[in-house]
Amino acid sequence: MNSNRYFPAAQSVAQAIPCILSDQGLDPLLISRFVLTETERGDAWLFVVMDDSVLEFLDAYSAPSVLSHLSAALHGHFVTFSHSYGLRYAVLLSPPKNP
Repeated sequence: MNSNRYFPAAQSVAQAIPCILSDQGLDPLLISRFVLTETERGDAWLFVVMDDSVLEFLDAYSAPSVLSHLSAALHGHFVTFSHSYGLRYAVLLSPPKNP
């Protein structure tokens, strides 16, 4: 696995997400870190790890409209939100694979 090839895309997304969240009325300062990883299948993911204080505003950060706006602003990258074992957005950087 070599997620380094996705580093430029990860940097671009990491730079864009705070502005996108701010445009949606959400606090980008709740982002604690970014984690780039690649699965054994070759899927490259950028995790946007959020401060747990988002819990009280969970619905605002995980709203379908916010996820859709993030995806559109990130040129169609698939974006999802998870709140199991912490709060984070996951952005698929690699091309989606068919099952």
